[in-house]
Parts: sequence; C-alpha cells; structure tokens
Amino acid sequence: MFALSSEKVSGSEPNYVINFEEAGLISVIHFSPYESSQDLLLIAFPTKILVTQLIIQDNVSLKELAQLHNGVTCTALALSSETSISTLPCNVVFCVAGDDYKIRVFKSDLALDSSTKILSGHSDYINDISYDPEGNYLASVSDDNTVKVWNTDNYKCEATLFLTSPGTAVCWHREDASKLMVAEKIGLIRFYNVNTQKPILSLEFGKPLSAAHWSPSDSQVICSLHLGELVVWDLSHPSLPTNSKLLHTADGGYLKINATGELVAFVNRLEGYVKVAMVNSQQQRLCASLDLPTSLTWHFRLPLLCVANDNKLCFWKVSNK
Repeated sequence: MFALSSEKVSGSEPNYVINFEEAGLISVIHFSPYESSQDLLLIAFPTKILVTQLIIQDNVSLKELAQLHNGVTCTALALSSETSISTLPCNVVFCVAGDDYKIRVFKSDLALDSSTKILSGHSDYINDISYDPEGNYLASVSDDNTVKVWNTDNYKCEATLFLTSPGTAVCWHREDASKLMVAEKIGLIRFYNVNTQKPILSLEFGKPLSAAHWSPSDSQVICSLHLGELVVWDLSHPSLPTNSKLLHTADGGYLKINATGELVAFVNRLEGYVKVAMVNSQQQRLCASLDLPTSLTWHFRLPLLCVANDNKLCFWKVSNK
C-alpha cells in the first residue's frame, strides 16, 4: 500500500503527493475510463507497469495489485472495458505502447494467471492507443503516418488508415462506438466510420497539433492543443472552432477533458506547468508549477486530477465552481 500525504496545502500546491523515487521517471499514467473499474490507475515506469487501486477512506492511498515488467519505455497506455476486479476471478486487460514501436497486451487475474501478446506493425513511435467502449477494437496512432485498428478477438490488424502527417491522438466515444477520432500533427482532426474505414468529418485549425481529446460526456465537443493554443470545437458547427485561447507559448503539450466534460487539463513539459480551464468559458481553475510534468489523467467519477511529475504523482481536487 502506498500512502499519500493527506496534508492540505493552500494555493496551487497538490492536495496529495506520492513519491516513487526508487522506481524512476513516470512516463505515462492512466485512470480507468469505465465505471466498473474506475479506481484502477496504471503507472508506467522505465521498465515496469504498476497496476494500482485508489483507496479513499479517512485518507487516500494506492494499493498495488500487480507489477508487470515491460522491458521498454512506455509511450501510451489503455485499459480495456473487459477489466473487472469486483468479482473473482479478477480480469485486468490493458495494453502498452513501447518505444520499440510494438504494442503489448497484458491480461492478468491478479493471482497466478497472466499472459502477454505482442502486436507488431507500426514502423515508428506510437503516440496514442485506445480501446473502443465495447472492447471490440483497439486503435493505435503513430509517427509513421498511420492509424491501425486491431480486432480484440485475436488482436489481428483489421485496418490501416493512412494519414497526411504523424498521428498524435486517437479516441472513441461511448455514445457511438462506430466512430473514431484521429488527430494529426499537421493540425487536422478526422473522424472515421470504422465499419467502412472512410472519413466522415474533418476539423482543421491551420497550426501544428500536439494533443486532442473527445469529451467523454458530450459527443459534440472536442478540445485540441495547437502551439499552446487551446481550441474548442462543436461538431454540430464544425466549420470553425467555438473558442480558442493561448494558454502557453511553448510547443507541444498534452490535454484531457474530465468525465463530466466541464474541465480540461493540460501539461507542457517545456513550460513546466499544469493548467485546468473550464471547457465552455476557458476560465482558468488551476495553474501549478511542476519540475517535469509528463502525463495526466482524470478520475472517472471524482473531481480528482492526477499528474505525473518526474518520479512523483500529484493529485488535485479541482472544482468547476
């Protein structure tokens, strides 16, 4: 059990911090996006992945459920909706994109039975991976200018979609599992029908794009990050963004919308900040300086933001009021 400091600090300091100094740099973190496994948190270190469970009672703690040795640096994580730890036997299914351009699918009952399947096909760094809400497909996007869609029955590549530039983000929406959002570095966001493998809609801002996310609670809302500029899109009026605001001056960065769709959080390693803004008004709710922010993730139900800062996890309770 990893106990978190429960001492509250005023200002923009995190509410809780946990130190993994002996484990090394945290590259990627991922809270479960599903209600049934909402307290699971995956943490990627240089050569291993921790599967942990968030425990909230009188204080806050992380319980280690499994430790899997990956052998390569993780560039992206995704948890499958197959995952369940509420009944026995447990079933945890997640995949890890590595810097060897391969995807590893881990399955474990958190006891004696575990397996690993390696997916090959990309020829450059994999920047994002995502399971569809029904667990039928896994999508991966890469610097090799492709999106690959894998069938989870056998994890064979079912489709390869060719892009005009490196892919930076890929995302499904629980309201319509047949549609896939793909963001490209050139500044383009496309939506594909997975069944026909054809694009059905595109958004273009005209500036390089480092990150994009589809609002979990509203299938009409997209947030994207272009050279430090936060752009909000309404798919019912896709020709122009509804809002845009310059948030930082450095290129790059990573963003995620929270489960209720009201807040968007973003980090930029070069600038060393985590910021949270309202999606609709873009009013800032949090700005905190960090040493080396690498990744962030929202809890499925709680107003809890977790940010990987070098070898620490920092947690903020963020209000939308």
